[in-house]
Amino acid sequence: MKKQFQRLLLLAFAVPVMLSSCKKSDESADEKFSSANDPQLKTDLVYCGTPVEYPMVDFAQTISPATVTIGNDGTQLLVKYQLTDMSKFLYNTRLFVGTEAEFNSWNINNSLNPDGSFYITNLSNIPNSSNNGSGTTYKEFLFDLSTLPECFVVIAYASLRNADGSPGEVQVYGKSNMKASGYYFNYCVQQCETPPPVCETAYAFGGSVANCFLNISGVQSNNWGWSNGPIGAGSYSWPMYAGAGLCNIENGTHVGTLTVNYTPPTATVTYTAFDGYVLNETHLHVGNQILPKRGNKFTTAPGQFPYKHENLNGVTTDTYNISGLSGSIYVAAHSVVCDAQ
Repeated sequence: MKKQFQRLLLLAFAVPVMLSSCKKSDESADEKFSSANDPQLKTDLVYCGTPVEYPMVDFAQTISPATVTIGNDGTQLLVKYQLTDMSKFLYNTRLFVGTEAEFNSWNINNSLNPDGSFYITNLSNIPNSSNNGSGTTYKEFLFDLSTLPECFVVIAYASLRNADGSPGEVQVYGKSNMKASGYYFNYCVQQCETPPPVCETAYAFGGSVANCFLNISGVQSNNWGWSNGPIGAGSYSWPMYAGAGLCNIENGTHVGTLTVNYTPPTATVTYTAFDGYVLNETHLHVGNQILPKRGNKFTTAPGQFPYKHENLNGVTTDTYNISGLSGSIYVAAHSVVCDAQ
């Protein structure tokens, strides 16, 4: 993603909160919150950077019955509550994700403290709430990163009840329903690394004049690809296929077009990649023999073709002008085609 995630923990022993995905609760008052999901639904994200996990504690820090985990991918922020004390269940979870100014807008005259603690007059003011059923040990919240600044405040709260139905309720890091102290921390979105482009070998396929390397007499390699010909003077346009192992175009991807304009003694050969693809290398054989030779044997190794353009660095077209030709010719056109970034 576009911004560097840098976590600023303002709290000595913070209530754990993590980026996790979830569906929107009917009670949610925060438009940034996309949805509250089934209590047991677990969303998998390919995280940017490393997700963080903290213990959830009461304000006195005497118990730690749950954890909260935060992480993000390129578009979503995921906050996950997970019980570690199975004698309890998540009765009420509340979550705030936003700026300090937004916090102060509903928690008037009570600001976030520099030591990482905060004070509010009523816990029910915390948005993104969900009252779960008995037996719930897991809860997710999912946010759209486009609605959030680079860095923001995270407050995670949960009340727990006894799984056996006996009386008693624990408010993790809260002291009471009307006057509550708890912990918060700041989170900064972590940057996603751009994955390297996916590249494949591609060859021009000349249809009725295509000769699969695997079927050419005298070829002793297992490389796939085509030598196209013999062709006489004229103009030709052939598809280029990537990943068509064993010369099976059904298994390949049509990634571009090769055009050949042959007017003896010159052939102009142009590779053109479709939108979404680029050329990193091209290797070309044009001549009266079906393939080039290394010693007395045909070679299908593209690096041994007589004409080559390497280190093209992602162009969309590449052209060769080959002179000194006569008669019928063959064309074997290889390229390394990559996903455009």
